Amino acid sequence: MQNLNNIKAVIFDMDGLMFDTENLNRKGWYAAAEKRGYAMTDEIIFSHIGADLDTTRRLMTEHFIKTHKDFNFDELRADRIAWTRDYIIQNGMPLKKGLNELLNWLDANNFKIAIATSSAMEFVEFYLAHADIKYKFQHIITWKSGMHGKPAPDIFLAAAEALNLKPEYCLVLEDSYNGIKAAHAAGMQSIMIPDLLPPTPEILKLASCVLQDLTQVIEILK
Repeated sequence: MQNLNNIKAVIFDMDGLMFDTENLNRKGWYAAAEKRGYAMTDEIIFSHIGADLDTTRRLMTEHFIKTHKDFNFDELRADRIAWTRDYIIQNGMPLKKGLNELLNWLDANNFKIAIATSSAMEFVEFYLAHADIKYKFQHIITWKSGMHGKPAPDIFLAAAEALNLKPEYCLVLEDSYNGIKAAHAAGMQSIMIPDLLPPTPEILKLASCVLQDLTQVIEILK
């Protein structure tokens, strides 16, 4: 494991890292696809985890346009969003294990904290509004048009700039391959906490370490 003694800020991915939304979104994609008569698979869903909206649109369109000439990604995505929102409204926001404990510990130990996510701000605000999180993040960076999405480093470099820190002082927490690659490209250290995807040999080389849940991050940073 790489040395994390110089870390001054922790940058959180959101989906699959803070919240159990990758699993919810997976169920939502299946429900939306069934409604419209598309044969959704895990392979299609997993191919865009951690990617930006443009990449997700391209990958799904390239796949489904072969068998459905009238495929409309935006309609399918709207159905998926509606399914996920309804679930969260009815059941609450599913937090990943140790999220509140880690946020409180980082705050008490004077770490700067930010979110850097490929999701739009409307989803960040909706998730946070339905989550039992009392901590207020210092900065929230979301993917915007014109920004290269993960695995490009743009979003993490924007977070470092907002935190007024050089990349080498930032630690990224991620669950996706694209996120770990983006952190490495940004010159930041990273910890992978797997969600739907297990670490590959490539990711094991790029990440500082792989942990089971967010509570273990505290021990690493002590």
